Amino acid sequence: MTERIAGLAKRITPFFLALCLALPGKAQEAEADLDNGKAIFELNCTSCHQLGSVLVGPNLVGVKKRWNGDLKRMGEFIHNPTALNGKDPYVTSLFQQYAPSIMNAFPTLKDNDIRDVVEYVDGGGMKEEPLAAGAAAPGGNFAPIEKDGGSLRWLFYLVIALLAITVIISLRVFRKVLGTAKAKKSDDLYVPRSDRRLQWVNAILFPVFLIVGFYAMYYEITIHWGKQLDHPASDVGAEIKNLFDITMMITFPVFIVTFIALCLFAWQYRHREGKKAYFYPHNNMLEFVWTIIPAIVLTALVTYGFRTWNKATGNPDNNPEMIELFAYQFGWEFRYPGADGVFGKTDFRMIDPGTNPLGVDFNDPASHDDFNTKELHLPKGKNVYLKLRSRDVLHAAYLPHFGMQMYVQPGMDNRIRFTPLFTTGEMREQLNEPDFDYELACNQLCGSAHYNMRRVVVVDDVLTYSNWKKAQAVMYTGGGAKPAEVDTTQGHIVGASAMKSSQR
Repeated sequence: MTERIAGLAKRITPFFLALCLALPGKAQEAEADLDNGKAIFELNCTSCHQLGSVLVGPNLVGVKKRWNGDLKRMGEFIHNPTALNGKDPYVTSLFQQYAPSIMNAFPTLKDNDIRDVVEYVDGGGMKEEPLAAGAAAPGGNFAPIEKDGGSLRWLFYLVIALLAITVIISLRVFRKVLGTAKAKKSDDLYVPRSDRRLQWVNAILFPVFLIVGFYAMYYEITIHWGKQLDHPASDVGAEIKNLFDITMMITFPVFIVTFIALCLFAWQYRHREGKKAYFYPHNNMLEFVWTIIPAIVLTALVTYGFRTWNKATGNPDNNPEMIELFAYQFGWEFRYPGADGVFGKTDFRMIDPGTNPLGVDFNDPASHDDFNTKELHLPKGKNVYLKLRSRDVLHAAYLPHFGMQMYVQPGMDNRIRFTPLFTTGEMREQLNEPDFDYELACNQLCGSAHYNMRRVVVVDDVLTYSNWKKAQAVMYTGGGAKPAEVDTTQGHIVGASAMKSSQR
């Protein structure tokens, strides 16, 4: 009996020891850092994914079940989606369901970062503590815009109803006019028909429009006047604001006078029995005055505007800081030239979301020191030249604090230039807002996640900016790998795996 127990113990002991060694390993395995997962998700993923619903990409809640909990395979997909297309059935189905151009690669994410993101999105995010009374919502200036609760929908229905009423009334008026035209016998005997009720309705509506319109204008001014950016943070922005102010000072009084005159004349000279309008066909001096004076004023404004436009879009001088803004649905990439100050060539046929999202031609030696970031940095007091490109649809680079905007069109290289006047820290002191950040936004309705195209803009002093540039990693890895080549007959990329973009 004793020998049997000893033999059994001898067989069980290895398994027991293995279990004891395995359990500490499990206990010591780090738990997912949901805070880190949330930070990575908000920085890299919110332009395409929304927890709880489909945005551009699929809903990520419960994603582990769809991948059978295979974190290794998920990591391979996140590092390079195109590598698994055609090899993995689930990945192939994703490429068939969603546009391949929006599947971005993140080759620099570490395994623990991927684990943190997966755990964060799989559970639908973290349970947020209720905000204290008066506390600001998290996210600051860059929190996603909440969906409308229904007021805009009802306003839309009201506008449609008013348009329908307008069309019905207009058709009735047209029928009357056409009927009158058919009824006339000759030009000499023709006397226009007058509808007294319609004349009185028009006469009453004009003063109503005058009162309601001026009140609406006053209401709008009281709400948004204090929200203007009084001090543009760039030289060109200050000139554009000056042009806007001058235009408003000239045209606003003219608008007020003409609108009042239009409404009062419509009331004063409404149709009344026994009243006949004085026939005043022509006055040479009057025609001369109200033609020549507006022509001179408008010519001066257009000339001033044209000069400002040339300053904002013309070729820069004084060794400008060159930066490329690359727009896509739904985000931005910023490319900087290296020490040579020259951008490498680009080719749209080389664009690959996984390995070469900007379509840089790495056969061009000038591209070997280029680097890209997801946060736009600008130097204070230096001429900045922004080169604008789009991967897919029409976007618009809107820099409200600098008073600048320019369209970003596929197939075209647009540009804007300006000189930042204040660093981020200096502007925070001026506005007395410690959390203030400059921002870049897309000012075109470029798709369902358009509102996510917000990026922080940081203005540094020249020394800080120079040190920041030196700390960035270049896009081209070099080494023994062959740079990407383009098969011009098919438009395919050869050897694209040699190129890895720095995803930050």
